[in-house]
Amino acid sequence: MRWLYACFVIILCALIFCEYVADFVVLQKCKWPEIKRKMGKYVDDPLRAMIIADPHLLGPHRGHWLDQFYREWHMTRAFQAASRLFQPDVVFVLGDLFDEGDMVSDKQFKEYVWRYLQMFRLPPGIPLISIVGNHDVGFHYKMHPFFMSRFQNDLNYSLVHLYTIKQIHFVIINSMAMEADGCMFCNEAESALKNISRTLHCMKYPEEAECARTRRHPYSQPILLQHFPTYRISDTMCQEHDAPFIEAYRERFHVISKESTDMLGELLKPRLAFAGHSHHFCHSVNRLGIDEYTVASFSWRNKINPSFMLATLTPDDYVVSKCKMLPQQFVYNSYLCAGVICLMVIALQLMKSLRRSRELDTDQNHTKHN
Repeated sequence: MRWLYACFVIILCALIFCEYVADFVVLQKCKWPEIKRKMGKYVDDPLRAMIIADPHLLGPHRGHWLDQFYREWHMTRAFQAASRLFQPDVVFVLGDLFDEGDMVSDKQFKEYVWRYLQMFRLPPGIPLISIVGNHDVGFHYKMHPFFMSRFQNDLNYSLVHLYTIKQIHFVIINSMAMEADGCMFCNEAESALKNISRTLHCMKYPEEAECARTRRHPYSQPILLQHFPTYRISDTMCQEHDAPFIEAYRERFHVISKESTDMLGELLKPRLAFAGHSHHFCHSVNRLGIDEYTVASFSWRNKINPSFMLATLTPDDYVVSKCKMLPQQFVYNSYLCAGVICLMVIALQLMKSLRRSRELDTDQNHTKHN
């Protein structure tokens, strides 16, 4: 029975490594990028932001329960490993938290939110900022106060919001409200953007009379966070990308429109932008002339080699790096190797048994002959 024990040990080791250890091993290769000042010194106490996108938690209508269980188990393991290793100051999730957010009842949405917050659980004091995506409240044509209000009530940010941490300003944007077609949410979003623009202006010029009541945060150019990327024709615009093939992007469906992109540039004058939606990584200099990072999906369901971003930020500088996660194929190959080794152990045991049987037959025939 030694062969049975050996197979059990091999499979158990593969299971423990793939399900509990491998994420830590792979993520050990990642490090926070450092901002260097003159004389080679590093910045003290920058903001360290971990940025992920498109987890697409499966709902009750689409997908197999085993697919949901296994891939979401690995998302949980990857996120918990990353949060322990990197200890970020803040985590941003760039939309499409859910796969069926615009298809479920209130009760099912509550269950969705509970599951999401359990999976992406952080230590006390570290904010999890969840940005709305089209799978959370629907595309522009489907957005409804019912969907918007429950996302706002449970996850805080459903339209446009100025979020400040460590004197660094982020503008959180609902990409589906960037249509500028006079819809209720579009008008609210544009009004909010203008208010944020005035707030930023008063931070920069606090001596102006109209700025007397503005909060006194020091000014720095804001960073855009949204689900859709700003306008680009395709990933041919990327300086770096990992899409397996290049497809043309449709305005207002894959990316926000030229007009909305220009409006964001005119009102906010951002210095950096992050987005999701495409499920693939892209680093480009966008239409506004700033660095934009499209963050790959965090889920194996959308990308077999997922990744996320680590950003080190100060009010006047930034560095960003891509962190590759545990690839799906690595796990499958590990289990396949464990299975092959077990088959080899079984084959060797059968060969030994067959040889012993032959030797026993030979001894018996020799005894009879004598």
